[in-house]
Amino acid sequence: MATLSAVLLPTKALKDGTNKIRISVAHNNQTRYITTNIILDSPSQFRNGHVVKRPDANILNTKLRKILQKYQDIIDELDFINCFTCPELIAAIKQFQIERFRTLESIYIEYMDLAKICPSTRRNYNAIWKCLSKIVSPQILMDTITPIVIARTVAKLEKMGFSKQYNGNVMTFFRILINHAIKYGYVQYRVKPFVGYKAPTPTVRDAWLSVDEIKKIRDVHCPKKNIEITRDMFMLSYYLGGINCADLMRINFNETPGHIKYIRKKTENRAKKNPYVEFEIPMEAMEIINRYKDEKGLIFGKYNKLNSVNQNFVYNLPLLRELTGIKNLIYYSARKSFSQHAFDLGVNTAVIDYILGHKLDKGGTSLYNYLSVTPEMATKAIRLVLDNLK
Repeated sequence: MATLSAVLLPTKALKDGTNKIRISVAHNNQTRYITTNIILDSPSQFRNGHVVKRPDANILNTKLRKILQKYQDIIDELDFINCFTCPELIAAIKQFQIERFRTLESIYIEYMDLAKICPSTRRNYNAIWKCLSKIVSPQILMDTITPIVIARTVAKLEKMGFSKQYNGNVMTFFRILINHAIKYGYVQYRVKPFVGYKAPTPTVRDAWLSVDEIKKIRDVHCPKKNIEITRDMFMLSYYLGGINCADLMRINFNETPGHIKYIRKKTENRAKKNPYVEFEIPMEAMEIINRYKDEKGLIFGKYNKLNSVNQNFVYNLPLLRELTGIKNLIYYSARKSFSQHAFDLGVNTAVIDYILGHKLDKGGTSLYNYLSVTPEMATKAIRLVLDNLK
């Protein structure tokens, strides 16, 4: 059985003559030491395992007892310690200490290092962390996070005046970090921290447009080129099954003329049975693509940068909105409207999910282990939606 004691080794004095107290670990006829951060001015301030002759002696002795108790608790939880050599036991204590006493900040750093997420999601998580770390101490130990901590976090967020949706995003990320700690065995909770927490109901964006409104956008006369480009990119998204701008910007339309096959950027690092979105490009879309692609097959050529394209939409979509009189028109309306129109026309929801790049194997069913949505089915569904505009 291991024996712990506090010692001072005069031979290990620092250059300035001070000395750190060490924890002696005697085990299997060997002795090794773990250094503490308690520093004494001279050996005369330490006697029989206790700090003496200092104004803060009581404080340091209390701290020392806590360290000894912490290491003893770790040893008590380790299995088969008699099989360890003394150096192995020291290594086990240190590793157990790292895993057992993980802080929220250390979990955040580890999660962000390991997570397979797209750059935009990473930026969002970093921004959310800045907010969360102002409300909850980054140095809080993971095993001290209780339902009360969660409740107080929610209350502080509400007092700060953020939207319900943003508050929900912060708490979702908080839950992600806690689940990461649980997954890797850093912490075990008798009562899960999020028990009793009710996430705010997500606000569904009222962004889908009627068939007549899509026609109006398609047919509107644009007095300026910048508005025309914005209108064409909106319609191209609709014609290509509600494709996101981030995906549209990185597709090489010269590789497979008349055909599109891409992996959705937002979910490219997630495991999916259907990683690709694939279908024949309808003629309505080809007319716009041929008008804007460069010799490399990219839309906008040298302007093919997502940030600059997004800025274009930020500036020009309000102009298109004013021109058409459609108040709830945003770029997302193309995706939302396509899926709604497809559903109204009786297109199978699995086919709509396929076109949108969603997972097909969700909802607690194993049906899609046996069935597959094909590019031909997607092509036929898109043709049905576009014919409805005539």
